[in-house]
Amino acid sequence: MTPESFPENCSNCSQVLNPELNVMKAVVLGMVLAIFIIFGVLGNILVILSVVCHRNLHTVTHYFIVNLAVADLLLSSTVLPFSTVFEMSGRWIFGRLFCDVWAAMDVLCCTASIMSLCVISVDRYIGVSYPLQYPSIVTERRALLALVVLWALSITISIGPLFGWKEPAPEDESICKITEEPGYAIFSALGSFYLPLVVILSMYCRVYVVARRETRGLISGQKTEKSDHAAEAVTLRIHRGNTAVSEDEALRNRTHFALRLLKFSREKKAAKTLGIVVGCFVLCWLPFFLVLPI
Repeated sequence: MTPESFPENCSNCSQVLNPELNVMKAVVLGMVLAIFIIFGVLGNILVILSVVCHRNLHTVTHYFIVNLAVADLLLSSTVLPFSTVFEMSGRWIFGRLFCDVWAAMDVLCCTASIMSLCVISVDRYIGVSYPLQYPSIVTERRALLALVVLWALSITISIGPLFGWKEPAPEDESICKITEEPGYAIFSALGSFYLPLVVILSMYCRVYVVARRETRGLISGQKTEKSDHAAEAVTLRIHRGNTAVSEDEALRNRTHFALRLLKFSREKKAAKTLGIVVGCFVLCWLPFFLVLPI
């Protein structure tokens, strides 16, 4: 076969000339994606088991983290394997109906994952702002309600294309993609990413401001609290060597101060760690949602 045998505009010439190279690329891609899937499945299972098996981790915050792990586990086990086959073969081989279900499941898991980060950011704001009142504010009942609303919203956003809110399906059933119908693309982008992003950024900005203020107050030994039964604020100060303050009162003040410092330090550390995770997650998703409505 001579070079003249090929058409001038040959888009698949590399595949014709080097079929072994094309197979090698598919194998390498499949191996890389398989590694991601394995780590995704095992990692999220370990997170879930860690919380389940350790009673000291049975807290509302860790329940939110488990919910995030469940969403990511569903994505790793029910969406990514088919995506891997799709990427390796270059065509969709599972039929039109399953394509719609797969796309809806993809949106569902990703939306639930992002909204879980949104709920976690609100939880961390409350934990840092009100460390002593946190257990009475964020109860298990309210946490369960938040998770129910989270999954209900995720399902609502994801099922639109299953009920016809999508662009006409291509005749070629080997093509499968999330619908790019403008109305749904904007709706899903707002609900799945931009609105949760606004909440996440707002909460962590508030966490930063509160953390700075609390740190200064705790270092100086002075803290202003709002009373549950009074509109005025009361300033608590520990006076060392002041005979006007009884020993019992001084001891209570020191105990209260130490407890508040311990609680705040824990909440601040947790917020900082989760803030880094959220930041990385947002940076990874932002390019996709910037392009999606276009």
